[in-house]
Amino acid sequence: MVLDERVVKQYNNMLPQEIRLPAMALKDEKHWAVFLYLMETGEKRFGEIGNEFHYNSNNDLYPVLKDLVEGGLVRRYLKEGDEKTDKRATWYNVTDLGRKYLEILERLILPGPVPENKKGKMVIKATGPYIESTTYHLEYQKKNIGAIY
Repeated sequence: MVLDERVVKQYNNMLPQEIRLPAMALKDEKHWAVFLYLMETGEKRFGEIGNEFHYNSNNDLYPVLKDLVEGGLVRRYLKEGDEKTDKRATWYNVTDLGRKYLEILERLILPGPVPENKKGKMVIKATGPYIESTTYHLEYQKKNIGAIY
């Protein structure tokens, strides 16, 4: 089945691209993982991000970062002085929009506050991102919505 592009465009035009792009940038687990890694660790060079995720080639990581940058969630930049030593020394960091976007999602979806560490950043448990909050949220939903069914 092929969707009529005119109809798709008509509905897409109902919502500004600035609202759609961040959601589209987080399209799969890889994108979420890189985004959350940068949220947790702060600015990183391309190679540092790649090392964390044990990437095989730039072709694995670059498209993910490109999507996050195009979505406005992550910023790509050179630091002053880096261009003299290494023109490929690109840095990445989460933008204010990226931080606010995640904060709004958390407030909208999770019923309670998301735990923070001493640095004021969200806590990502080794057992999975937001597993405790998600479990709490599911129990909350079962208790409050389950009575309807």
